[in-house]
Amino acid sequence: MRIANSGVLLRRPRIASYMTHNGEPNLESTIKTCFDRHIPHYLPSLTKNQQLIFSAYAWGDRIKYNQFNIEEADTYGTLQCKFLSTLLMPLVGFDNKGNRLGAGGGYYDRTLQFSAQTSNKISPLLIGIAYSCQETEALSPQTWDIPLDAVITEKQTRCFSKRAIALLRT
Repeated sequence: MRIANSGVLLRRPRIASYMTHNGEPNLESTIKTCFDRHIPHYLPSLTKNQQLIFSAYAWGDRIKYNQFNIEEADTYGTLQCKFLSTLLMPLVGFDNKGNRLGAGGGYYDRTLQFSAQTSNKISPLLIGIAYSCQETEALSPQTWDIPLDAVITEKQTRCFSKRAIALLRT
């Protein structure tokens, strides 16, 4: 993946990503780089209200498995999504307008609903992580779908928002 070359790790102090599951792009090198550079890193954990909370994770920390057999950090230090600076999310698909298709549980969309409010002044930079073959012509977003600021694939970084254009190298 092109994450290291995108500038994300240079500009964003609190990054959340995911542990690879079910064929998703592998982010182990990004997680290890965060650890090596002392960049606070977080992993998503499921909550009882079907949202995500982000748990501090350093390379080599203990992990646990949730009910979907997905790895989560086995720590107590959590952070609400609104305090993250960058969120790297796995995708099933994406289009050229920044619409995303997730795995279907709606966890990210529920967690990110606060960012859709016009009064919200702070939200993480939302970056989808995918393979280039996952791009589709067009997706039909639902009213609850939260669009991406950018997508990083093995071939390129695509920016969809002014904020992503200002912060990322393409």
